[in-house]
Amino acid sequence: MQTKGPVPRLLFPAGAFRPALDAYVQINQLKQLFRQGWLRRGVPPERCETVAEHTAGVAWLTLLLAPDVAGLDADRAVRMALIHDWGEAHAGDITPADGVSDFDKHGRERRAIEEVFARLPRAQEWLALWEEYELGVTPEARFVREVDRLEMGLQAMIYHAEGLVDPTDFTASARGAVASPALRSLLEELIEQAGVG
Repeated sequence: MQTKGPVPRLLFPAGAFRPALDAYVQINQLKQLFRQGWLRRGVPPERCETVAEHTAGVAWLTLLLAPDVAGLDADRAVRMALIHDWGEAHAGDITPADGVSDFDKHGRERRAIEEVFARLPRAQEWLALWEEYELGVTPEARFVREVDRLEMGLQAMIYHAEGLVDPTDFTASARGAVASPALRSLLEELIEQAGVG
């Protein structure tokens, strides 16, 4: 996996910090980990978003959009958006091009999440929230999963406007995943404004 800097956790001895700080150092690795799919599509490292930047985008969109969705626990959705990629801190940003099955990807990310949460007093609560997202069985999980794809579509449009990528595959992927009418209309607005079609 290509990163923009050294892995923060390797800069300190194991067990050097209290639990919350230790978890943060592990999560901080997401600030160094490029979104590998963009690199593969030719986005130069100096313009490529990191997993942490993507996660921030998903959390921001969730914060802005979730309160207007009837029957949705917006606070729970925001917490879910904030932790949905934490497994990548150790598992890396696994893309479909890596040839890793969904089952194996989930297992790698779960082990990573367990490691991040290992010493935290609310470990089981956070792990359950991450699993809820992964399974996509609650309204909050389905919403955040769609926002995750919406954010990818937005980033594709930004890169397209900069002349960095052909967004066709990304818009097709987003269209296949974003089903709720409110989110779908936002996605289509993005695509229309970018003149992609």
